[in-house]
Amino acid sequence: MFDGFRRHLVASSPTAATRLGDHSRDADLDDWHPQAVDSRLAELGSLRRRLDQAADAAPSLEAHADTRGDRTLLDDTLAKMILELEGLRLPETDATFYLDIATTGVHELLRRDDLPAQARQEAARRRAAAVPRLLDQARVNLTAVPAPHREVTLLRTPGAAALFRELLPGFAPSAGDEGEAAALACERFAIWLGSGADTAAVPDWRLGAGRWDDALRLVLGSRMDAEEVWQRGWDRLDELHAEAEELAGRVLDGQGTAGDGRARVRAALARVAADRPTRERLVRDAAGALEGIKAFLHDGKLFALPDPDTLRVEEVPAFQQGVVVAYFMPAPPLEPDVAHTYYLSPVPAEWDDEQATSFLREYNRHALASVGIHEAYPGHYAQFAAAQRHPRLLRRTLWNAACAEGWAVYAERQVVRAGFGGPALALTSVKMDMRAVANALLDQGLHVRGWDDDTAMELMTERAYQEPAEARGKLVRAKVTAGQLSSYFVGGEEMGDLRSDVAQARGAAFDPRTFHDGVLAQAIPPVAVLRRALLDDHEEAT
Repeated sequence: MFDGFRRHLVASSPTAATRLGDHSRDADLDDWHPQAVDSRLAELGSLRRRLDQAADAAPSLEAHADTRGDRTLLDDTLAKMILELEGLRLPETDATFYLDIATTGVHELLRRDDLPAQARQEAARRRAAAVPRLLDQARVNLTAVPAPHREVTLLRTPGAAALFRELLPGFAPSAGDEGEAAALACERFAIWLGSGADTAAVPDWRLGAGRWDDALRLVLGSRMDAEEVWQRGWDRLDELHAEAEELAGRVLDGQGTAGDGRARVRAALARVAADRPTRERLVRDAAGALEGIKAFLHDGKLFALPDPDTLRVEEVPAFQQGVVVAYFMPAPPLEPDVAHTYYLSPVPAEWDDEQATSFLREYNRHALASVGIHEAYPGHYAQFAAAQRHPRLLRRTLWNAACAEGWAVYAERQVVRAGFGGPALALTSVKMDMRAVANALLDQGLHVRGWDDDTAMELMTERAYQEPAEARGKLVRAKVTAGQLSSYFVGGEEMGDLRSDVAQARGAAFDPRTFHDGVLAQAIPPVAVLRRALLDDHEEAT
């Protein structure tokens, strides 16, 4: 069944094929003519029916944990793609959908310096030549664009135009005309989008309980429902505040401890934030933090690190800035030897000193170590590098967001508890845990419970101690995404629950490194699939 899904990906999305590591369509750009949604939905529905039929025809195979896990992962992926098209209506509502296809499709070719240059240059030229056609299709399809989606798209447009007008000709001199035409198309698209021309009345960006619940389930692959996420989140936030108060005393070392608990925590965080990079050195210092993490973990007693190490650290491209500050880009599943990339956003050039200082206080040197653990060692990079060694292509290609983010959250907790970074990093890590909880509460509060901006900002800046610049960016991100922001908290909780249950089952024989190796050996499926694999739990993954 996965072969059929792979053929669908390659046929329907040349840019997805490139990310997969299939270069047969590198010169093509995705086609979103007005009937494209119907044709894609029909194909995805057919694939799901065939998956169900295959399970009914071979019930003995379904009893095997690996088979059931693969089927769960593939079915969730298909269901999520259908939800994006039919339930969330991304082609009608999300202008970033098209700008992302146009920019990442070309940038992915520019960044692949391991591929033959001449072939990449020609493919990038031809993809750029198709950008005006794609954005013309976008103007036809986009009929109800919420304000936050407009805001993010308009923020990214100058970076997109610069990609085509400056970076592309620098890489492929013969693509100057195509690059200029693509840049002009992006700018015309932004003018059209900014004016609201030819679109219906601006819709509410809130999804409401029904669609958000669907998005949450498919992002998480979790047995934890929305109400449990909500209640467990508030309880966990209280627990983390108590931890933060204790750590604040250690960071302050008895100095300046007057006032209530929150005042002490803020004083300690201010001391931690004072050790921050300059705006010019942010990305370089983030890369430097990784060396200290690797040195701490070099003995392999707690986690295995990727060998060989192929991680690169780069700035987030300008056309992708505006929503996510740091993220990890794995190597293509069909090309496991290609470098993985850890992206970190620089301070935007247009920010004044006050905005920049707020951002750098949030991403101080201790926070950069925390993010480095999460994104790289032994977080996402170690996880995806291990997944690349899985014997089945399906597990190397598909992954569950809650498992991915949950592993990274869990891994950071383990490294900090092992003593890395001292009290300053421990307090920073608790703050990051608070951010994960706040993400989940923000996700549900905005889309389901009617929160306004002030309520959201109060949670982030007062209860979770985030800097205003970081909180404002997260507010925009929460409005243009659904479910993903809940994956950090829920995944981290479920991964911690899994470790506790495995430790209880193994008793004195439990070994953390063996547990970690066992988790990574399963690639990145829903945590329920991990439970069956590690605990021989035969209950249905839900």
